[in-house]
Amino acid sequence: MLVYLIEDDRLQSAHLGAVLSRAGYIVERYADGADALRAMRRVAPDLVVLDRKLPDIDGIEVLAWIRRNYADTPVIMLTSAMLECDIVAALEAGADDHLIKPVKDAELVARINALVRRTRRQAARKEAQSLGAYTFNYEERRVLMNGQAVSLTPKEYEILELLVRNVGRLMPREAVLNQIWGKVHDLAHSRSLDTHIYRLRQKLHLGPQSGVSLRVVYSHGYRLECHEG
Repeated sequence: MLVYLIEDDRLQSAHLGAVLSRAGYIVERYADGADALRAMRRVAPDLVVLDRKLPDIDGIEVLAWIRRNYADTPVIMLTSAMLECDIVAALEAGADDHLIKPVKDAELVARINALVRRTRRQAARKEAQSLGAYTFNYEERRVLMNGQAVSLTPKEYEILELLVRNVGRLMPREAVLNQIWGKVHDLAHSRSLDTHIYRLRQKLHLGPQSGVSLRVVYSHGYRLECHEG
């Protein structure tokens, strides 16, 4: 899971980044709002840890941008004082949670884990989804193309579901490997991913004609794109 840590205190950022990496998250760190927004335009994070006070853009403005573009992305806001007005402003702007600095390592990890569990439960409630010529039934782990079932291996299905649940978002290759094979993976898993992606394209005839394309973004990852309306 990709976490963007937006914090201008470089020592604090390095420390929290290491804490989250040890907890199993892929962490990208940014020291100001402008760099973070540029990164988010390229690759959508799964979760954001955002400092309220940034040197260039107020954290509330960054949060507002996230809510306009990635409405469902969980955001934890860090505030430097236990002021009710700061906490209320963060929550009303769309933060899912807040923490007061200095942040306690274990509490940050626990809050993130809780948000991840909540987000996954909400996603799981959506049992079926239609894109282009396809219907994805998550409960039954089935894929229909023009009403006909498509035979997929378990790994092919897992990769496809991950991409479908993140349709329109660039999924970093490392994030896909981590979520499908876990943190410990090797060159064989990387080659296996390439094979699975190739087979998914072939089996599902992915492309503009079917309403859904699977793009490989060189050196970055994969993006499932819907061509409907």
